[in-house]
Amino acid sequence: MFASVAASAVPHVLSHIPDPGLSYDEVLDQVTKRADLALPDQVLPLSRLHATPEGTIEVPGLSQLGLTVWSRRQLATLLGIRWDRWFASELVAPADRAEEINRRFRASGETWKIRARRPAHDEPSAGYAVLRAFVSPTYAPIDDLHVFETLGTVLAGQLDGIRFVRQDVTAESSQYAAVSMDEVDLGVGKTDRHRNGFLLANSEVGSRSLTFFSWIWRLVCTNGLVAPVSRLLRLVHRSRKEGVLRARFTEAVNLLPEGWRRTEMVLRQARQDQESDPGMALEVLVESYPELRPIAQTVYDAYEAEPEPTRFGIVQALTRAARGLPPERRLEVEELAGLVAAGRPAAPSAPEEVSF
Repeated sequence: MFASVAASAVPHVLSHIPDPGLSYDEVLDQVTKRADLALPDQVLPLSRLHATPEGTIEVPGLSQLGLTVWSRRQLATLLGIRWDRWFASELVAPADRAEEINRRFRASGETWKIRARRPAHDEPSAGYAVLRAFVSPTYAPIDDLHVFETLGTVLAGQLDGIRFVRQDVTAESSQYAAVSMDEVDLGVGKTDRHRNGFLLANSEVGSRSLTFFSWIWRLVCTNGLVAPVSRLLRLVHRSRKEGVLRARFTEAVNLLPEGWRRTEMVLRQARQDQESDPGMALEVLVESYPELRPIAQTVYDAYEAEPEPTRFGIVQALTRAARGLPPERRLEVEELAGLVAAGRPAAPSAPEEVSF
């Protein structure tokens, strides 16, 4: 299909993959190695956990576990703690912090599933395993390895025609972007090469559902754009019958060519739609969308780096500015850019549901 369409406390972040990208087998190998680090999930009452002065959590069946940024945020929510405010190192001794957490553990009547893994070989871990997440006892994760094995089955015979150009794996989520080896010219007056593809976004730790987007990649700047109205698959992490994931992926992959065709039309039209005051248009977007306010100056600078007084120029400023964001935030801005490209930015969206 692709070849035939012309046109831990410290999370791992794997990105900036060099051209021409990684093959499916290369990415699958990395996904498999990460999956091999997993420890068995444990369903336990919080009252059986114990915090130590060293900052670890003792979990029956798993020994001492270090917290990631994500699992610490979850734990703070579960226990009603404002971690950074209450436990600043200059204010609270480690033993006092552990005592307060343990008091709240003992008082809790809740039961949670705990996901953990061994540390990677290059990960600073002080010898401890990693507490990845607290999720509901009914949470049935669709792990990345299962996703990739299913994708490989669905795309059998077509995998040589794609390359993965983005792989972002953090303590909170994972994203994998793949593109066709064929190029599409979306320039007006001069060549502007793009590649069609897809983006997989997932979380094994409860921060988001599994989602499959139609996606397009601009080669001159390696900016990505989530195509407008392009969410082709969304599955929450719960038990389902065998074969459902494969059926849903098959349906989503079959929808990709139409999604790409629609996106090419949208971007060509965006290049013809003039903006009489691009600066004002950007200011309106920044004021309208909270996710853009922290990067307002970056958005303005991105436009100045490649000024084009069209709707495409506005979109390009957003996707260029998004490159420096954490993966979870970058995807939000790329989705917004797709809506702007279509000329119909929606009302500010609610954040992706947290399913832990």
